[in-house]
Amino acid sequence: MASKNVSPPGATVEESMRFLKMDSAEFARRLGTSPEFLSRFILGQEVLTEELAKSLESITGSPANFWKMLERKYRRSLGWICGKKRVRFCL
Repeated sequence: MASKNVSPPGATVEESMRFLKMDSAEFARRLGTSPEFLSRFILGQEVLTEELAKSLESITGSPANFWKMLERKYRRSLGWICGKKRVRFCL
């Protein structure tokens, strides 16, 4: 059963941005996305793709499989929470 307190992968992206001393515009540019997309991803409103995972690996040094694991855990968590009617909407 998934935890109720699983953060989206974007939370780790924010930590990485701080560690790398990179603002969101620069991180989005390196990621190949818009700052708006990055903002939605950080909030968990965008789904991680294989391409995005590889780009995150390139920028942060954390393996693509790490990012995919975070995404799986987060999405499973949302399904469990949504199934229990604890949120107003599900992605």
